[in-house]
Amino acid sequence: MGTADWFGVSKDGDATQKWQRKSLRHCSMRYGRLKPQVIREMDLSSQDNISLTSTETPPPLYVPSSIVDPLARGRAFRMVEEVDGYSVPQTPVTPGAASLCSFTSSRSGLNRLPRRRKRESVAKMSFRAAAALVKGRSLRENATLRRMQRRSFTPASFMEEDVVDLPDELDTSFFARVRTCPRLLISSQGTPGPPKVPLRQEVVSVNGQRRGQRIVVPVKKLFAREKRPYGLGMVGKLTNRTYRKRIDSYVKRQIEDMDDHRPFFTYWITVVHLLITILAVCIYGIAPVGFSQHETVDSVLRNKGVYENVKFVQQENFWVGPSSEALIHLGAKYSPCMRQDQQVHDLIRDKRDIERDSACCVRNDRSGCLQTSEEECSSTLAVWVKWPGPPSTPQLEGRDRQYGSVCHQDPRICLEPASVAPHEWPDDITKWPVCTRYNTGNHTNLPHIDCTITGRPCCIGTKGRCEITSREYCDFMKGYFHEEATLCSQVHCMDDVCGLLPFLNPEIPDQFYRLWLSLFLHAGILHCMVSVCFQMTILRDLEKLAGWLRISIIYILSGITGNLASAIFLPYRAEVGPAGSQFGILACLFVELFQSWQILAQPWRAFIKLLCVVLFLFAFGLLPWIDNFAHIFGFISGFFLSFAFLPYISFGRMDMYRKRLQIIVFLVVFLGLFAGLVVLFYVYPIKCDWCELLTCIPFTDKFCEKYDLNAHLH
Repeated sequence: MGTADWFGVSKDGDATQKWQRKSLRHCSMRYGRLKPQVIREMDLSSQDNISLTSTETPPPLYVPSSIVDPLARGRAFRMVEEVDGYSVPQTPVTPGAASLCSFTSSRSGLNRLPRRRKRESVAKMSFRAAAALVKGRSLRENATLRRMQRRSFTPASFMEEDVVDLPDELDTSFFARVRTCPRLLISSQGTPGPPKVPLRQEVVSVNGQRRGQRIVVPVKKLFAREKRPYGLGMVGKLTNRTYRKRIDSYVKRQIEDMDDHRPFFTYWITVVHLLITILAVCIYGIAPVGFSQHETVDSVLRNKGVYENVKFVQQENFWVGPSSEALIHLGAKYSPCMRQDQQVHDLIRDKRDIERDSACCVRNDRSGCLQTSEEECSSTLAVWVKWPGPPSTPQLEGRDRQYGSVCHQDPRICLEPASVAPHEWPDDITKWPVCTRYNTGNHTNLPHIDCTITGRPCCIGTKGRCEITSREYCDFMKGYFHEEATLCSQVHCMDDVCGLLPFLNPEIPDQFYRLWLSLFLHAGILHCMVSVCFQMTILRDLEKLAGWLRISIIYILSGITGNLASAIFLPYRAEVGPAGSQFGILACLFVELFQSWQILAQPWRAFIKLLCVVLFLFAFGLLPWIDNFAHIFGFISGFFLSFAFLPYISFGRMDMYRKRLQIIVFLVVFLGLFAGLVVLFYVYPIKCDWCELLTCIPFTDKFCEKYDLNAHLH
């Protein structure tokens, strides 16, 4: 019987079929593809054999899976590429009945199997991992979704059925790794099937590792975001703050459900601060560095036509940045540019009263003339041409003018604007317009017109001071020289000092937008670096908790409130930087501590540590050129706003209602505080002399500089 089976002449149908398959397989691999007629006949005989066999044997428990030839040529026959899902260890496949065969060659089967896709680049896989993390999905969820969108059919679960069968002794695929879908259980009536247990782990074989698995883990670690624990944060970790050992499950669920936010506002405000600081330093340069005043002495041609030794005094900037005049021009907080300051207005009015009684001082040789008062005009070397004394005095409505003369300006020779009825120039010279076109002539026989003018208006300093002086002296004092004007009353020095958008009324400053514009400026490079370090640590950590919208509201409103208070108590000091905003953010740390008081271990110790840090920063604000009023009111306003906008956890229904009421109360309190500061700034301005002690303690006579109106800084 064994010899008959070996030579294929046995009467057993199964053995004969196996021998014929072996021989046809050998012919197919050696001489090429078989004829379709032979394949069809063998398929029919094989099916008949299967049907006979199935009637004699009981039905199997599981549906047989397809058979894979582990000795066939080509890698695709030995291991099929995984398209979807998790990879698990494969069990040996042993069929319960005779397998079907297409009797095709190995090359034909290789062409019909799914082809391996081209291996993706590392950059593409890294970009896909980053995109998945931004969207909040895991890497495998993103890959599965991408595959399902790419095809409209179910992923292949079985191998193609045109793979050549194997002998019986090799039917258990020991080294073939074939993905199979879950086998369908054929259970009889009343026999419950096995419970469906989802597979939670992924077991990957060494030879069958998923492509890209090596790069996924490092990329995932690179873009992984550690969730910010509520009540702890970066400051909590630095101060060794911990949770209590026992926390209610309801509270713990609220903490776990809190979402982490990306710090978009922190990155945006930091980039803006850096760009503006770089541009300001590049355009306006760097002022002398130090803590006192810098003096420059030089010999300059003055308005009297002689050289004099003059001194220019400039406040030093220890932040390594532009001067105070440049910062005001950029948009610093400066009260005289934001409202009509009464003291500045009185100074300008006194200057106009003196100028109203002035006249043109003409030298005897007509070599020069200057608009001065009678006391400043030499009686021996010059003549003070004062109307109505000279016979050349012009008339107004039949009477001689009482005020004048004005060097290089006269109603009789100005063509535009012309002094003709009913638009005649008034008698008061401080109300004369600027003449833009003259009646050009060689000689007018008017001494104040035919002379060479040696001085014109120049705006010096930051408090609206105007002088009739030479261009050389004006440039040395870094002032604004007006070549077109002849009187100080014809220029508006505060408009020149403040810059930015011109005032709607030249007499009334109205640049209220400096309250928030100064939040984006810095006094220098060091000042900007301090802000960047604070924002990339404290502000970034809190924005992960609250989100960009809430933290931006607290940041901007705290800064505006702090600047408004500083403008009230230190009106003549130029102040830039987000000092009030930063202390408002520090107030958020206290509010977060109070909101999480019940879940922290040793909350009093955490409060004392945080209080010591803030008190040290307030003490640091007592140094010169650091605005403590912005710190104090920024902290207060940030404290109120934090209760209203920061997320919180509740410890019961009553606690939730209490915190909702708390939001409304603190919002009303903040609005009341802000409205009170607005009234004090615009309606009832106050002057507080002792308030300077809160921002700078005079340890020595020159330690704190005076910032009142009468301080001659220039």
